Amino acid sequence: MKVAIPIWNGRVSPVMDTACHLLVVEFADGAEVAREILDIPQLNISYRVSFLVDQGIDVLICGAISHPFEHMLAASGIKPIPWVGGNADEVIAAHAGGALQNDNYRLPGCGRRRRQGKGRYRGQHTGFSRGRKFKEE
Repeated sequence: MKVAIPIWNGRVSPVMDTACHLLVVEFADGAEVAREILDIPQLNISYRVSFLVDQGIDVLICGAISHPFEHMLAASGIKPIPWVGGNADEVIAAHAGGALQNDNYRLPGCGRRRRQGKGRYRGQHTGFSRGRKFKEE
């Protein structure tokens, strides 16, 4: 299995759509067997997806990613794991150990479950709404 992470200064690149470098780690029997850094072609997302497919990537762990890019990856057989941040080596180790779902690796404000039902921000109105008209004095 090949796992790829877009990197920037040794960390997961914050935005996949504009990333320039890719860390590719190959695993066999649960152990890392190879590692390389590739330059990502700076072309449109369909070409980038083709590049990842040509590299034999099975899983892409990344930060923020556009919906079209994410859907194209999934349609091409690459499993995207978005909204991940942190040191690239730590993220690889967490993925290999099955601990990547830990909130320590989530980008702030991304990928967490939101409150259900009525709460402080959901279902409560402050009295100001789009359709409300005010009298002028």
